[in-house]
Amino acid sequence: MNELEFDQAFSNFLDDAQYERATGMVFELVSTAFAAGWKAAMDSDLKHVMDAAER
Repeated sequence: MNELEFDQAFSNFLDDAQYERATGMVFELVSTAFAAGWKAAMDSDLKHVMDAAER
């Protein structure tokens, strides 16, 4: 496979609906994990430390 064939195959892969669904799922996973971590930090004693640091 030469570079042009590789580029075309990769482009086709990126344009595939299955790839779009997978990247959407990964984004949702990362977003949910970030939100859970954020909520946990804001509900913990860490929030009081962060608030004190802003003063």
